[in-house]
Amino acid sequence: MLDAYPKVIISKDGTAALLRPLVPEDEGALNDFFSRIPENERWFRKENVSDPQVVRRWIRNLDYAVVLRMVAVKEADGRIIASLSLHRRSFGYLSHIGYIRIMVDPAYRAQRLGTWMLLDMVKLAMEMGVEKLVAELVAGVEEAALHAAHKLDFFKEAVLHDYVKDPEGRSHDLIIMVKTLHRDWSDF
Repeated sequence: MLDAYPKVIISKDGTAALLRPLVPEDEGALNDFFSRIPENERWFRKENVSDPQVVRRWIRNLDYAVVLRMVAVKEADGRIIASLSLHRRSFGYLSHIGYIRIMVDPAYRAQRLGTWMLLDMVKLAMEMGVEKLVAELVAGVEEAALHAAHKLDFFKEAVLHDYVKDPEGRSHDLIIMVKTLHRDWSDF
């Protein structure tokens, strides 16, 4: 499944990046990447990604069957410029569902990196037997991710109005986007 990696993806402005699974040697680069993400965006992650201990735990517990973490690494300097993860449960009534989270370095947004990564993750999820992908996105904060998901035929399953709060205590809607996966690319 991961034999095709690393693979080169090219952004809209011509920046070449290697798309590949996260490896233990990426710990420092991943911490650096998260430090470049604005604090108001890091706030909406499920974990405190600005805490190096969180990244260290991820690195120590790499298990691609449970959480597949992919990164886009800029070829020119080796910096991580985007991160995408697919979270799965190994047992039970939700084991057919994959939950995705994406983040792109502000300097590389609007360059289609996130869209390329999402498209690639859709393919990987299908190979893993995932039947539905779910993305929880914050209105007014993750607009680029909402746009990319919409372009890839994710649909708005639900809007939880005023469900999450930003660091200043302002409420935002949480939008739950879902994509039903097909058996193979011929159904796509």
